[in-house]
Amino acid sequence: MGFKVLSMDLNEKLALVTGGASGIGRACALAMARRGARVVIADLNEERTAETLAEIEAFGGRARGFDCDVSRDGQVERLAERVLGEMGGVDLLMNNAGVVLGGPMEKIPMADWEWIVNINLLGPVRCLRAFLPQMIERRSGYIVNTASFAGLVAHNPLTIPYDTTKHGVVGLSAGLALYLRPKGIGVSVLCPGYVETNLSEHYRFRGMDGVGVGPARMPDAVVTPEDVAEKVIAAVEAERFLILSQPEHARIWARRAQDIDAHIERQLQALTGQQPAN
Repeated sequence: MGFKVLSMDLNEKLALVTGGASGIGRACALAMARRGARVVIADLNEERTAETLAEIEAFGGRARGFDCDVSRDGQVERLAERVLGEMGGVDLLMNNAGVVLGGPMEKIPMADWEWIVNINLLGPVRCLRAFLPQMIERRSGYIVNTASFAGLVAHNPLTIPYDTTKHGVVGLSAGLALYLRPKGIGVSVLCPGYVETNLSEHYRFRGMDGVGVGPARMPDAVVTPEDVAEKVIAAVEAERFLILSQPEHARIWARRAQDIDAHIERQLQALTGQQPAN
């Protein structure tokens, strides 16, 4: 016997997106609003929030914005109080806010580790604690957690903190799927690769001595936030757990699972310029 969640028709549903004022979060907020959802954008950038709300309202959508730092217990609790009190129960929660930290492992201070874990991993936990009880009580709802393809396959040796938190989000999501689907609540985890976003604005790279961060050039397989948003909507409507932004990632992940030692060897060879990682 399968545990099938009722199909999530976004029309007239209340969808909350953290980090919803830019990048993937913004694109998802717009896509959900176009499908008739009432959208709540929780973000720290007031200017971008206002711009996103104006764009939604321009095509007749309905949306509200709230200032919220997901790394702070009190702010998430106040967000929940206001949203639940003023707008009713949340039908779809998208935990999307995130940041990047990297550099040589031995040069990254503990304070920076605490910063990224507090946002990327404990941020979703805080929001789940705030909004899950009302979903469980009515036995309906949907959770989308934004991880990264780096949460399935280690990205590179200089992004260990980021990869660690995103692996945590994947594990959190898998556990939630087992816990929540029997309660009528769907769960998806978004694991995008390279996407045209402003995530680089929130980089912290330590011990790099002025050397540029990130790849020397963006890879050919870069997708837009709008492409990702359509994949998120399709996954929610189909109740599909894993959302990938690039089709080749399914093949890479499968090869890794078949022989992880060989996969690591291919990555090491690529890093030393001996051969491509794929």
